[in-house]
Amino acid sequence: MLNIVWNKKRVEEKYGKEGVKSISKALNKIKKAEIIDTTPEDLSDIVCDSEKLDSFLIVGSHKLFPFYEVDNPTTDGDRIVWTDNFYGSTDDDPLLPERAIGRLPDGGNLDFLIKQIKKIGKTKNKCGPRENTFGLSAAVWEDASRNIYRIISDKELLLSPPETTDTIEIDKNTRMLYFNLHGSDKTNKWYGQGSGRYPVALSPVNITKLRDAVVYTEACYGAYTIDKEISESLALTFLEKGTKCFVGSTTVAYGPRVPPPTEADLLASFFFHEILKGNKFGFALLNAKHEFFKKMIDEQGFLDGNDKKTLLQFVLYGNPEDRIINEKCSPH
Repeated sequence: MLNIVWNKKRVEEKYGKEGVKSISKALNKIKKAEIIDTTPEDLSDIVCDSEKLDSFLIVGSHKLFPFYEVDNPTTDGDRIVWTDNFYGSTDDDPLLPERAIGRLPDGGNLDFLIKQIKKIGKTKNKCGPRENTFGLSAAVWEDASRNIYRIISDKELLLSPPETTDTIEIDKNTRMLYFNLHGSDKTNKWYGQGSGRYPVALSPVNITKLRDAVVYTEACYGAYTIDKEISESLALTFLEKGTKCFVGSTTVAYGPRVPPPTEADLLASFFFHEILKGNKFGFALLNAKHEFFKKMIDEQGFLDGNDKKTLLQFVLYGNPEDRIINEKCSPH
């Protein structure tokens, strides 16, 4: 069961009574979903009373339904980690949720939010052949990124440098995209690294119209959308251009230079394997986090600060009940 969660009071404060009316109208047209007007504080009780296969879709960005703020478990420039894990947890520990969670950010634009709502349940996400993929990595992470990209594609992984925003072209038929680049909470660009250079590898001008694409990015702040308009965020730009599943980090993310995969790479590996099985997006990320947890406990006997941060910081933008449905998506 899909549970769609919003807060009318916060919506009215942001978009007025007409905004509430417009969103209500769009939500009421969705079939086979429970529409819930609640507060962030009360959502935990609803989740606790839910069934194991229930999923939750949050309507709006941070101002309409705030991310949960967790103290940063590791030492870097982030004081806190923004996460949706708490809204999927049936206990007081947000590290490992028990329910699938997705979010539809609004980017300060009511029409953009309603457009996303109207897509719920209207299309089936299908994947074409394995050539309908795109992968771009900082050159210094070539080996680690190739190890992940080969899970979904036989195509060449692009590297930056030499690639830059001036040379990158993404085909409109691309269905799955993987990025392992630098990111920032201050700009709307992702960056490469190599030979002492940090070129702009991707910017909003590179994002073409896409049809129901899946995006996973390891970029720092790849999913940071707080107080961002659409043009100020690659995550929001991808969604505006037709991406139906965007997974990224709200804060500084970590990954190895070479295999074996750890941290963001390891989560990407598990996520893509789940997607290729045909699992729903929300459960693909949920299962990936649980597999990540199990592997680190088996290998280390504990989770270090970077592991904990990885589990917290990666969020899903899109309907958790959507999925890829096509036998051609199965890995070789």
